[in-house]
Amino acid sequence: MKILALSDKVESCIYSSGMKSWLGDIDLIIGCGDLPANYLEYVVTQLNVPMVYVPGNHDSDSYSVPGGRCIDGKVIKINGLTVAGLGGSIRYKPRGRHQYTQWQMGARVGQLLPALLLKGALRQNKLDILITHSPARGIHDGEDQAHIGFSSFITLLRAVHPRLMLHGHLHAIRNIDRTITNQYGCQIMNVFPYQIIDLPSIE
Repeated sequence: MKILALSDKVESCIYSSGMKSWLGDIDLIIGCGDLPANYLEYVVTQLNVPMVYVPGNHDSDSYSVPGGRCIDGKVIKINGLTVAGLGGSIRYKPRGRHQYTQWQMGARVGQLLPALLLKGALRQNKLDILITHSPARGIHDGEDQAHIGFSSFITLLRAVHPRLMLHGHLHAIRNIDRTITNQYGCQIMNVFPYQIIDLPSIE
């Protein structure tokens, strides 16, 4: 399973009519927020594979990507993988649909947990990928108000142990900032600006 994950105004990095030839075979596209809808639509058109996405804090209240599937606050099955999505960032200004207090995101996590825990207990459809815009608190996040991660994501990671967590929001500098961390039985990855991920197939 080859995944292309993107976040945060990445269009200048891979915007090309020849992207399919140099990216190779991609099975799934994942958008982690703060990406123009028309750009993601272009990527889907070029690669012609399924795409799931969550909104970022800079995306409009009516954010929607033609050809893609928004999984914000949802758990779905796609390409044989069980994926869950939680978009948005910490609230740092009065308005904006895709911003949440710690308590509000905790409530959103609480809505997903029962179904995920049941699937894990039954050994059915264990969570493969958690897709978020914001990082978890203390893992790849920042100390300024706009980039503090969510504490409830730590609760989710500890309870469910997804194989992979993909997030954006933090504009990491390659070879300086840490972008991949293994914790709570999960590989946690900041995909900014993009990552090509080879995820072993599930038998």
